[in-house]
Amino acid sequence: MAAEAVSVEPVSTLSWYVVQSAPRKEGLVGSRIRELGREVFLPTLSERRPGHRRSTVGPLFPGYLFARLAREQGDLATIRWTHGVRRLLGDGLGPQAVTDTLVDNLRGRADRTGRVRLGAGLKRGDRVRVLDGPLAGMIGLLDRPAASPVERVCVLLEVFQRLTRVELPAHAICGVRS
Repeated sequence: MAAEAVSVEPVSTLSWYVVQSAPRKEGLVGSRIRELGREVFLPTLSERRPGHRRSTVGPLFPGYLFARLAREQGDLATIRWTHGVRRLLGDGLGPQAVTDTLVDNLRGRADRTGRVRLGAGLKRGDRVRVLDGPLAGMIGLLDRPAASPVERVCVLLEVFQRLTRVELPAHAICGVRS
């Protein structure tokens, strides 16, 4: 019996890339990328400014959004030339994908509309994990929560067998379930 030749096309893998948009055009760029059939994540943040009655909603990372693209299908070139896109972030060799873990962590902090709740529901004494920086992965106790996402928090971490107070940006921690 002769074996039939089977054509196997390589399965394209989708990876998350950071897309830099023109100023205040994150939503427009996200819509255009969605029209191309790709997944987009634009994390937003609600913030109340001192002296203002209402809170405003804006991008968590102004000028940037995440898009799930396939390098093999020519998505990178297509997105680069999409109206409102400045560039795809990368190094000198070209656009570089970010880890799925980064986007998953942000999505885990967001509601279904993409609004990120930084430190939402965290109170003094809660167990937290450090997500970023040289202390990433350490677990400690929240000593002073932030009043707003742009403030810093105080976390008690065990360093050299004693509790040490460390000040971190509010976005650098997340709650840990017991």
